[in-house]
Amino acid sequence: MKSKHKIAKLQALNFMHGLPLKVGVLGGTFDPAHAGHLLISEQALRFHHFDFVIWLVANQNPTKPLMQRDIFIRAQNALKAAIHPKIIVSTAEYDLNSSYSYDSMRQLIERYKSVKFTWLMGMDNVSSFRKWYRSSDLAELCDILIFDRPCNTRLINVATIGLKPKANLAKTENNNIMIHRGKLCDLSSTQLRD
Repeated sequence: MKSKHKIAKLQALNFMHGLPLKVGVLGGTFDPAHAGHLLISEQALRFHHFDFVIWLVANQNPTKPLMQRDIFIRAQNALKAAIHPKIIVSTAEYDLNSSYSYDSMRQLIERYKSVKFTWLMGMDNVSSFRKWYRSSDLAELCDILIFDRPCNTRLINVATIGLKPKANLAKTENNNIMIHRGKLCDLSSTQLRD
């Protein structure tokens, strides 16, 4: 099925200037994009009332080997999975000349001051989160919403990322990291590539 959407370069995101929007940003290599990315995005839109979710296709994941497919090919392929009208597939990281989540989010927040950005991620990334470049700064820069997923690290000690466990939602002392516990999807890009 061919998508009606087009890839949004940084300039295409300028529609957000001056608007009081609530936008989730799901970063990743999207190599390939899959139903798990879509499920996280749909849950973010439905339960957390984001105006849009941006799939921020990574230039290069610093923790992974050099990408075999460039950002534009991966973004083009992601359009096939981004079937919700409020999901924006973006190659803004290329224009921002960034490969780090912190740098990309900092620049987006500075550029679109009226927008309330939230970083979205799957539970499978939590175990490596502290290894991310400026991860603690990212947690101070914007809200982080973690979506539960069935993975080896699902039952981690949430204190390692500063969370207090609660039944359905966990928040840090300053309320900027939350866990959404809902429908689970066990797909990953690595599994699909393999």
